[in-house]
Amino acid sequence: ASQGPRDECVFADAPSVREVANKRWLKNKEVLDILNRAGALGFKPLEEVVTSPLSGQLILYDRSTVKHFRRDAHGWKKKRDGKTVREDHEKLKIDSVERLTCCYAHSAEIPSFHRRIYWLLRNQPQPEPYHVLVHYLDERDICPEAAASAGRGVKGAAQKRTRKANGPPCQSRAGGADFSPTG
Repeated sequence: ASQGPRDECVFADAPSVREVANKRWLKNKEVLDILNRAGALGFKPLEEVVTSPLSGQLILYDRSTVKHFRRDAHGWKKKRDGKTVREDHEKLKIDSVERLTCCYAHSAEIPSFHRRIYWLLRNQPQPEPYHVLVHYLDERDICPEAAASAGRGVKGAAQKRTRKANGPPCQSRAGGADFSPTG
């Protein structure tokens, strides 16, 4: 009931989600699929905030029970006031319709490390409970072939950063996603 008439099932299971999340940023349709079908993919939301998540980790929270999911112990760039984390907010479209909200944060210590937080727009059908998906990625971990398949927005900027960055490409520093598999 939470999926729209044109929503696609992109992922088959949790391992396929982890494989993609370790290599590149998720596409809009992939995020929508995860938020709409978290349980069917074998994931349940975490009940505690993960401390210092690594690159490639995906974390699903129930926003109504984990209020301070942004307190992850990473040092993020601050606004001019020096207190508030600087987050860029965007509404993301799928099939020319705004369906998701995304907040971007940039590490204050590692220029290539970023956090993206996704949730469904309120005017969309909401699965219960109200989930947020948090993805951490060091763009040095982005594989050039994965970035090329990710589509616009990732291909140019991410590939340029990947070539300039130190360290071997396509080698994740994370052990995988922090979803809690059910069953």
